[in-house]
Amino acid sequence: MEIQYFSEPKLSEPIMIAAWPGMGYLAKISADYLRRRLKAKLFAEVRYFQNAVIYKDSLAEFPTIKHRFYAVPSKNLLICVGDAQPSTPEEAVRLAEMVMDVAERFNVKRVYTMAAYPSEYPDEPQVYGIFTDERLKDELERHGVGFIEGEGAVNGLNGILIGVAKNRGVEGVCLMGEIRYANVPQHLSSKAVLEKLAVILGFEIDTALLEKRAKKIDASIRKSLSEYPEYGETVKKEEKEFRYIS
Repeated sequence: MEIQYFSEPKLSEPIMIAAWPGMGYLAKISADYLRRRLKAKLFAEVRYFQNAVIYKDSLAEFPTIKHRFYAVPSKNLLICVGDAQPSTPEEAVRLAEMVMDVAERFNVKRVYTMAAYPSEYPDEPQVYGIFTDERLKDELERHGVGFIEGEGAVNGLNGILIGVAKNRGVEGVCLMGEIRYANVPQHLSSKAVLEKLAVILGFEIDTALLEKRAKKIDASIRKSLSEYPEYGETVKKEEKEFRYIS
């Protein structure tokens, strides 16, 4: 596992946004959508192998997992998007340290990650936040980010990265969007998180396509629930069992 640089973007104490697949695919959907809308340019990559092979028609392949770094100099922004979560906590921490090596190379002053928060929200999904420094709370609150009382955990790299950032002396924030379904792409929740992030960072982003995709998936789910009522009961039962964030 090593970092390969293709170019050296010119930035000044940028913000980094990083995301890996998790529940509702919220984080990766959000980061991929953002980099495409901002026309971010690839400048570095980390590759490593998972402890598995894949096969098609019995033909095995040993694929590499890629974690790509993109730059948006006009927004003074770095975006990191990973293909998959590492297989073990040790690999996750090691990868998070490598991401922070990139962050420190460019003097990143704050890291944002994104995660899903399972909830039976009634109307629009809300966005909550956790932070690594108490001084960040007022700023997030001013922009309408909510907070969760009590204890909890953010699993995987979307949580681990801000912990590693804190240990490196870099501010970290994880924005969590409410989701209804853990195994269905949650475009409406991604829209809510991206819009909140854009407000915090002071730029605009068109999220109309995310809303269009959300309506299409919602219509498909409603059709399935009407045709197979027992499916709906199974989904509700499964969703209530989730007590973690990812």
